[in-house]
Amino acid sequence: MAGEDPLRRRLQDLPRSAWVIFSGMFLIKFGNFLNVFLVLFLVAQGFSAFQAGVALGVVGVGAFIGNAVGGTVADRFGRRTAIAVSMFGSSVATALVPLTDGLFATTALVGLVGVFAQLYRPAAGALLVDVVPEKQRVTAFAVLRLAINVGMAVGPLVGGLLSGASYTYVFLGDALFSFAFGVLALSTLPGGRPPVEAPAPEAAAKGTGTGKGGYREVLSDRPYLLFLGSMVAATFVYGQSTATLPLHVTDAGFDNKVYGLLLGLNALLCVVIELPLTKHTERRNPRRVIAAGLALLGIGMALTGAMQAVWLLALTVVVWTVAETVYTPIANAYPAEFSPAHLRGRYQGAEGIAHTLGGALGPAVGGLLYSISPPLHWTACAAVAALGALLILGADPGHRRAVSAPQPAETPEPAPAA
Repeated sequence: MAGEDPLRRRLQDLPRSAWVIFSGMFLIKFGNFLNVFLVLFLVAQGFSAFQAGVALGVVGVGAFIGNAVGGTVADRFGRRTAIAVSMFGSSVATALVPLTDGLFATTALVGLVGVFAQLYRPAAGALLVDVVPEKQRVTAFAVLRLAINVGMAVGPLVGGLLSGASYTYVFLGDALFSFAFGVLALSTLPGGRPPVEAPAPEAAAKGTGTGKGGYREVLSDRPYLLFLGSMVAATFVYGQSTATLPLHVTDAGFDNKVYGLLLGLNALLCVVIELPLTKHTERRNPRRVIAAGLALLGIGMALTGAMQAVWLLALTVVVWTVAETVYTPIANAYPAEFSPAHLRGRYQGAEGIAHTLGGALGPAVGGLLYSISPPLHWTACAAVAALGALLILGADPGHRRAVSAPQPAETPEPAPAA
């Protein structure tokens, strides 16, 4: 089993295309300056905090659309094409932001950035499933998260230095990193259209397994919808780490430095423990692992509201960070259990939409509940996480209605030649 191999061996066995995705993900998360500094840039331009917040919300709407469109592009035109279009489009649109005048024009442009910036995501996930054998997929997605976490931890520091000189440098830097990933994808990733599985006679008779239904086929996969619901719940609860946790830290009498240290502890733990932990979690039933992680996430977040000392707050961070490292790599790899080759992009796109929806609802609903009653808010977090755990337990791909050929979707495909 994969879990019995040394971690170094498992990493060495990952195909080259996977490492290209890891490298590209690090680049764009390191250079993700627009999302971090957009509000500050717009306020410096003379817009109100509310107007800046609306513009940032439009970026989220664009990301929602980008995930949906990206799944279709990845399945119809190929993974490399989708990534290249995403990166080059994002690069051009981002570079134009500091040259745009007026709130409407700027908001429309950053919305377009949101579309292009997320269009790659389904293709990247689908490509990992294409080229990484089943027994290595959890490890691959854990490495992907490591690249994301390291990039997001270090990148804003560089962005802060650039913003001290000029916000123009911030957006040009973001554009440059996107452009670099686009070039890397075109020069190293396999081209062509994704593989197609021939439908079985019973699937063909129902009109399924042909790929013609697109997202309709994905949305008819009821167990997968349960999985998506669990991911909305997970992202809703986890999003409180940036939505309402800072409010609780302030209400407890601490300054922003304490909040920054808590987030730093979260990032450090993810980098240190997630990969080694997957050696053990990937051996287990994925639905039970995800459910256990969500239950622990709910407990950690619920305890936050009762903690008033720094060390106790840090302890709750440890709890929900361990939960994150338990369920996230498994959950990221789990769509491969459902998706036939010709619909992998759309299945990945649907997962991205679920996370985007949860990410939008978390701050909005969480902030409202917190303003009404903090204890009610933290209790609701536990309830939502428990609901997510129950949903994932029912998300068994073996019990779904046929939406594709019954051949195992997780059958490894040979990695392209280097």
